[in-house]
Amino acid sequence: MYRNCCRRIEDELSRKHLRVTDAELVYGSSFLAVCSQWESLLGEVIFESVVGAKSRKPGNQRYATFYSRQKFLDVLLFPDKDYVSIPNMKRADALASLFVQDGKPVSVVTEQNRTFLQQAVYIRNAIAHQSSYAIDTFRTKVPGVNALPRSKRSPSAFLRHEFRVSPSQRRYEIYFAAFQSAAHEIAGAW
Repeated sequence: MYRNCCRRIEDELSRKHLRVTDAELVYGSSFLAVCSQWESLLGEVIFESVVGAKSRKPGNQRYATFYSRQKFLDVLLFPDKDYVSIPNMKRADALASLFVQDGKPVSVVTEQNRTFLQQAVYIRNAIAHQSSYAIDTFRTKVPGVNALPRSKRSPSAFLRHEFRVSPSQRRYEIYFAAFQSAAHEIAGAW
């Protein structure tokens, strides 16, 4: 859905129906939406692996049993949290490992996908917070940013940048593919 949105934006941009800044705003907001959905997915995976139907795969053992999502949520929010935050794979691994043997299915995500997912967190933070710290972290920790012209070193311009020509691939597609691949790895492990 978001991939198609970005492609349509490029078509409109090529027809001169949009300005580059408008296209980059769509790229940034689409990327934030995908990151938000990924964070929600991680939360749901942890909830399902602890409270949902038991896994049919050997070795996926629970350390605790909760009879309702609300009871599990009460534990996660103890003592005074307002919401469960799972902003990255490191936090997801730590949380899953508390309740499920070896942190499965979260722990099965490959290192390559983890690398892209962590870069996505840096990009997301730079878009969402726009602080000098978030922008500096994005520019130093995401490969390829500093190789671009100065005017293209913003998160949205970076996502829109064509990474390779044949076959054509923009940088956002690399991250969207990593989200999708990691989701398949998690689903396959449970």
